[in-house]
Amino acid sequence: MKTIKYLTHSFTISFICLISILCSQKLLAQDWRFQVGINSAQFRFNNPINSTAHSFQPEAGLHLSIAHNRPLVDSSKTKSAFVRKLLFQWGIHLNEFNSSGVVQNIPFSYTTTYAGLKSGLRMRSNLGKGFAISYTGLLQVSQLIMGNQKMGVHTYNLQGNNQFDRLQFHLGAELQILKKLNAQTDLFIYFSDSWQLNTIQKDGSQFAINPTSFGFGLHYSPFNSHE
Repeated sequence: MKTIKYLTHSFTISFICLISILCSQKLLAQDWRFQVGINSAQFRFNNPINSTAHSFQPEAGLHLSIAHNRPLVDSSKTKSAFVRKLLFQWGIHLNEFNSSGVVQNIPFSYTTTYAGLKSGLRMRSNLGKGFAISYTGLLQVSQLIMGNQKMGVHTYNLQGNNQFDRLQFHLGAELQILKKLNAQTDLFIYFSDSWQLNTIQKDGSQFAINPTSFGFGLHYSPFNSHE
């Protein structure tokens, strides 16, 4: 477990370094969103006869992401005010999905870290007095990069485990409340919920990780003042 914590810290430091590199380049002249938060992940398992396991309890995990935004279409090519407000979002994310529980008086826990890509459609509405609200529909793909299961006094590596070590596809939604700090920068808080799409296993059972996340972030755009 200590190894996992040290690796997680290393990934966090690497993530911060990546943000610093981006901010020092011409990419800063584009529309970027940086956010950090906490995941609370629901692990759901149904066996082949559709009996659901209720022993999983969500544990907190880290969320980090960087996303780039651009208009869905050129505003000069559409007369629709609604379409002009739509932004296409893409980026990278790092998530910890953790859980614990007790089976037959034996405690267990899962500690997993996933990395992947995210994309979606976003729309922003100004509320006045420097406040705005943003709605985003998200599609995410993730791959396990490290993970352990601890059962009693035994610890098992989840690399190679078919339930965890495969591409995961999540469909979700995110709500953000933003406060303008200056003409180009917003501070925001966010709440998101997502559901795993590919849940069926080869043996007919179903396993899903459905995370809820909340936290805060910064949105930088040279076009903020025109939104």
